[in-house]
Amino acid sequence: MPFPKQDERQKCWDSKDRYWDCLTENNEDATKCLKQREDYEKSCIKQWVKYFDKRRDYLKYKEKVEKSGFEPQPESKQS
Repeated sequence: MPFPKQDERQKCWDSKDRYWDCLTENNEDATKCLKQREDYEKSCIKQWVKYFDKRRDYLKYKEKVEKSGFEPQPESKQS
């Protein structure tokens, strides 16, 4: 697949931003943002959707760590 043109990239970023805004406004309830998610997936190539989804998860985790500090998970016992 060829690299998206500038207008296609802008459409992707705009739809991603609308989806992320919807998630933020709805306290991360993705069921309330199904239309925005659909538009986002239609506007962006699959690799970008995957990247942006991981990026959002990372940014939310980073924000949490910066607010409350890092708390390591207890190690699981192996049997």
